Amino acid sequence: MIETKSIGTSVRQKDGPARVTGSAKYYADFIFPGMLQTRILRSPYPAADIISINTSEAEALPGVRLVMTHENYPKAFRSSLYYVGDLVAAVIADDETIAQEAMALIKVEYNKKKFVLSIEDGIKPDSPQVFEGIDNCQDWAFHAILSDRDPESRLFKTKTPSDYNGFGDIEQGFSEADVIVEQKGLKYAYCKGPAMEPRGCTASFDGTKMHVYTHSQGLHDEKLCLAQALGINANMLNYVSPFTGSSFGGKNAFPLDRNIASHYLVIAGLACLDLKKPVHCPYSREEEMVSGWSRGSIGNVKIGFKKDGTLTTMDLEHWQETGSGGDKYPAKNAMLATGSVLYSRNCQHLRGKIRYVNTNRFPASGWQGYGAPEGVFAVETTMDIAADQMGIDPVEIRKKNCMRTGDIDSGWDTLSYKSCYISSSGIRDCLDEGAKHLDWKNNWQHPSKKTGRIRHGLGVAIFAMGAGRPGPGNSSEAMVKIYPDGSAALVCAIADIGQGQHTVQCQIVADVLGLPYKNIGIVCHDTDSTPFATLVANSCGTWIQGWATYEAAIDAKRQVLDLAALKLGVPTQALSMNEKGVFVTAEPEKCLTFAEAFGARGHYGGIHEVTGYYINNSPHPNGLKDGKKDQVYIPKEKGAQFISLDVDTETGMISNVEVVMAQNVGKALNPKIVAGQLSTSRHGVENAILANDCIVDKRNGWLMTPNWVDYRHCTSMDCDVKPIVIEKPGDPTHPFGATACGEGAACPSLAAFSNAIFNATGVRIIETPFTPDKILLGLGKIQPKRRAK
Repeated sequence: MIETKSIGTSVRQKDGPARVTGSAKYYADFIFPGMLQTRILRSPYPAADIISINTSEAEALPGVRLVMTHENYPKAFRSSLYYVGDLVAAVIADDETIAQEAMALIKVEYNKKKFVLSIEDGIKPDSPQVFEGIDNCQDWAFHAILSDRDPESRLFKTKTPSDYNGFGDIEQGFSEADVIVEQKGLKYAYCKGPAMEPRGCTASFDGTKMHVYTHSQGLHDEKLCLAQALGINANMLNYVSPFTGSSFGGKNAFPLDRNIASHYLVIAGLACLDLKKPVHCPYSREEEMVSGWSRGSIGNVKIGFKKDGTLTTMDLEHWQETGSGGDKYPAKNAMLATGSVLYSRNCQHLRGKIRYVNTNRFPASGWQGYGAPEGVFAVETTMDIAADQMGIDPVEIRKKNCMRTGDIDSGWDTLSYKSCYISSSGIRDCLDEGAKHLDWKNNWQHPSKKTGRIRHGLGVAIFAMGAGRPGPGNSSEAMVKIYPDGSAALVCAIADIGQGQHTVQCQIVADVLGLPYKNIGIVCHDTDSTPFATLVANSCGTWIQGWATYEAAIDAKRQVLDLAALKLGVPTQALSMNEKGVFVTAEPEKCLTFAEAFGARGHYGGIHEVTGYYINNSPHPNGLKDGKKDQVYIPKEKGAQFISLDVDTETGMISNVEVVMAQNVGKALNPKIVAGQLSTSRHGVENAILANDCIVDKRNGWLMTPNWVDYRHCTSMDCDVKPIVIEKPGDPTHPFGATACGEGAACPSLAAFSNAIFNATGVRIIETPFTPDKILLGLGKIQPKRRAK
C-alpha cells in the first residue's frame, strides 16, 4: 500500500484561482495585431443542393479579405447541405461588422430537397435519404457473437462477426424463463450538452509555423487530424489550449470528418495559411446550438428471470440518432446496461442489436455518458417493472443481479480483446448507502398505497460506464522534472475540461516524490512543449494517464536517488526523499539537499533538472490478472442513483427533487473534486423535467430552441444533489486504486426519475422528457385527442 500525503486530500485546484478570478485565457482571449474576423453563412434549409453561388459583391466590399465556398475551398465546404445551419460560405474580413455585411451580399440559389426530422421517420424504409444512396438506418458494423467460454478463466475465446451482439442461446433462455418482462418504444429525447464556451478557434502564422488557439479534449490527436485536413506537415502546427470552458465530452474535434462540428478549425486554418494573417473564427451561441447534439434513441427491452428474481436472459434493440451523420459510436455504449456488463453476474443468454439513424437534424457528438444513459433508461425501467411484477424490492432485485468484482465484461469493444474481468464494482454498497440515506425500507411504498393530490415517490437505478479500453492505440505519456530547489513539474498534455485532471495528476507526482503539492507545477498547454496524452473521453483520464504520471515520477525519483547514492556511498534502495532532499532511510541525519545531490552546475553545464518519462501502453502490467496477457482487468465507472420527488396529480408538476448519487470510486484522489463530479447528475435532471428536447419546426427544420432561454439547463436551483462517495480499495488498474467518476452521474437519472414517478403515481412514462402532460395523460386527467388539438 502506498503511503500518501497529497492523495486523498481536497487540495486547491491548480487552475482554480485563474478560472475564478477571470485571469484564465481561453481561445477567444488571444488577440493579435491585424487579426481578421470570420462570419459563416449557414443553410436555411434542412436538405438542399447549391445550384449557384455569387460572391462578387461580398468580395468587392472594402475590408473583405476572403470569401470561402465549396468552389474555392472544397476541403471546408460542400455543395450539398444536410441540416439547417450547415455551412454554405465564410467571409474573412477586417472586422465583424464588415464580415456580417458581406455575408448578406452573397447570393445563393438552392435546390430544396425532401428531408426527415425525427428518428422515427428516419427508420422508415421510404423516408428521404439524408445522404443520397445511403440508407438512413445503419447496423453497427462490429456486431459479434462470443462463444467458446474457457471453463477455468470464464473468458470467451472466440469472437465471430454477426448481425447482432450476443452469447448463449436467446431462444432457449426465454423458453426456460419463469417470468418475462418486456417494454417497447422507449424513447430518449435528442438533447444538447451545456458547455458554457461555444466552439471556435484563432489561427496565427508566425512566419515559420501556425499556432491554433482553441478548446480541446485531446491536444495531440486533434493537432494531427487538423494538419492532415489542412494538408500541412505536423511540424508546421502548434495546437494551443490553455483553458477549455467546459465540454462534457461534446467538443472533441475531428477535422477529418465533415459531419463532426469542428469546421471552425479548417476554416480558420486554411484562411490563415493563405492570407498569412491571424484569423479568428468563433461560434455564436446560436451557432453552437446547431452543433453537437447528443442522446436521442428508441429502444426495446425483453428480460427473462427465474422465480426468485435471478436474471438469466436479455434482449435489447437499440436505435441511436446521429443527426446529419454525426458521431455514430455512442450507440455501442447502450450495451453497457445489459448482461454484457451491468447485469453480467447471472445473465447466460444475451442478444443486442444496435443501429444508428441519420436525420436532417443537427449532427451528433458525444456528451456525458456517451450513449450509456439511453441504454440504462431502457433496461433500468424494465428492471423496475420486473421487481413490481415479482413483488421484489427494487433495490434487492438489483443487488441480486448486478455485476460484481471479477465478473466478465463482454462489452464488444472494437479493440482486440474479446472479454475481460471487471476490476471492481461496489454497486451493492452504493445501493445500501443510497437506501440508507433515504431510509428506503421505511419510506418506500407501493404506488397502490399512495393517495392525495401531492404524492411522494422514490426511484432507483444503477449503471456501469466505460472508463478505459485496454489495447492497441490506447496510451498516454508523461514527463516529470525535478529541479535543484526541490520543486518539480509535470509535463503532460492531458486536457482539463473541468474534471480536475491537472490537479489530481499533480497530486500523484507530489505523493510519489514526497514533496508538498504546492511544489508541483504543470506544463500542459500546447503540443510543442508536451508529449502525447490520451483523449479526455470515456472517463479514462484517471486510468490511463494516472499510470503514465505515476511511473514518470518514479523514474525521476530513481534518478535523483541514484545521484545521491553516489555522494552518500550507500545503495539507492537505502534512500528516501522528502521536501528537504534525500536521506538515508535508516539514518535520517545522513542527508543531502536536492542541490547537493545534483552537484555542480553553472552557465556552461551541470545538472539543471532531472527528467523522468513513461509511456503507458495499456494495459499496464498491473492490469493483467496474474500477469497473463490474455486475462485483462478492465475498469468501470459504476454506482447507484436514487430520486426522491413529489408529483402534483392535478397539474402533473414535479417538485422537491432530491438526487442521491452513490459511487464507488476506489480511492478518491481529491474528495472535493469527486463530489463535484457526482453532482453533475443534474444533467440527467434537465433531461427529465425541464422539457429539453430538440424541437424543430416540422415545416422547415428550423431549431425552435436556439438559446439558453428556450433551452434551459439545470442549475442548483432546480434540485438538490447528495453525493455519496464510497471508497473500496483494491482496484488493480490504478496505482492508488482509483476508478473513474466523470460521466456516470448522468447515466441513471432518467431511469431513476421514471421509476420515482411510477412509484408516486402508478404511471409509467417511457418517453423523455417527463412533461406534465404525459403524467396527466397517464393519470387519465386529460385525453389523448384533447392533447392532440
